[in-house]
Amino acid sequence: MKIVVIHEVNYLTKVIYEYQIIPEILASLGHEVVVIDYDETWRDANGLTGPIWDLKTRVHKGVSRAYPEGQVTVRRPGMIRLPVLSRLTGAALNGAEVFRELRRSHVDAILLYGVPTVGVQTLLAAYFHGVPVIFRAIDISHELVARLPIVSRVTRFLEGVVYKRADGVIALTPRFKSYIQSYGVPESKVRVLPVGVDCRMFCDGSISRTGVHHWGITDDDFVALFMGTIYRFSGLDRVIQDLPQLIAAHPTTKLLIVGHGEDEPRLRELSHTMGVAHNVVFTGVQPYALLPEIIRAANVCINPFELNAITRDILPTKVFQYLATGRPVLATQLPGMLPFLAGEQHGVVYASPEDFIAQLGALEDDHDRCVSLGKAGAETMRSSYDWLRIAEKLLAYMAEFN
Repeated sequence: MKIVVIHEVNYLTKVIYEYQIIPEILASLGHEVVVIDYDETWRDANGLTGPIWDLKTRVHKGVSRAYPEGQVTVRRPGMIRLPVLSRLTGAALNGAEVFRELRRSHVDAILLYGVPTVGVQTLLAAYFHGVPVIFRAIDISHELVARLPIVSRVTRFLEGVVYKRADGVIALTPRFKSYIQSYGVPESKVRVLPVGVDCRMFCDGSISRTGVHHWGITDDDFVALFMGTIYRFSGLDRVIQDLPQLIAAHPTTKLLIVGHGEDEPRLRELSHTMGVAHNVVFTGVQPYALLPEIIRAANVCINPFELNAITRDILPTKVFQYLATGRPVLATQLPGMLPFLAGEQHGVVYASPEDFIAQLGALEDDHDRCVSLGKAGAETMRSSYDWLRIAEKLLAYMAEFN
């Protein structure tokens, strides 16, 4: 099959998640995969990442970010790198690029991830060329721009258009499925498919600190790991605020934060304010290939997300990576996680934000419980959530909607 994957984020630099993993697994299975992306990172802390005026499509062949054996072609339309105009020109040129790709050669299916910048244009191009569109719903787009009310309302309207006009929708969780059906989409057009994990790469193993010694972590430390984008709703502020009471009982406790995001400067300052800067380690973004080694350095992995409109229905990929690597997970209870990870039988201990540090301390005091939880989580991932199984189910659903 030839499959075109369309999204509105940067394929080449975005933190690796399903957006890169699924296309590259499909490519490794022998399918031809073309990705049409959008560089939402055109302006970073250092200014513009390219010329202001650049309307040419850039083609990157043989790209593999998650799976070396799965190479895809990334086609990136140009844009005018100015506020507002970046999205407007991106929308126009991405739409034109989809038309060209469907005209260039026979395409069997489109896997669409994005809504406001690329959704409607993709539907129009696909309708014109008779190509089925499968929308993969991994978040609720309008909630990501909730702080911009007008943009959020427009995005919500476009969500309804995409959900109803796509040939099929594959939702991340049952709650996502219910949300999509609230737009009047019939149940026959919606399937549920969770995220997965590469159980070959994230395989369970004993604790090893060799790869983290340079961050000041010793073999005697108890390490709690948070990995991923550091959003303001990460819940890490509450963890850092309460950390002194845990350190008072367990002075060798270390909180290892791997990743980068909007809340990192505030959390760094907070760790100094609370007097725990020596016990909180910020590593920045690390190469994807190093993540299993970093997880194996941890005793417990955490996901202390606040419950809000964005997090309520998500199923964080990192939790599956933690579990596959044989590490117990301490997490706040997100409704999107519960249908797949019910609790300790799947390697997860749920705790309220107020009780999070106390539960972390309880795990630190009970080595045997940590080992038992780690084994349960690894077995759950191997049996049900390996990425290859997820990709094969995705292909089956795509064939069903074709």
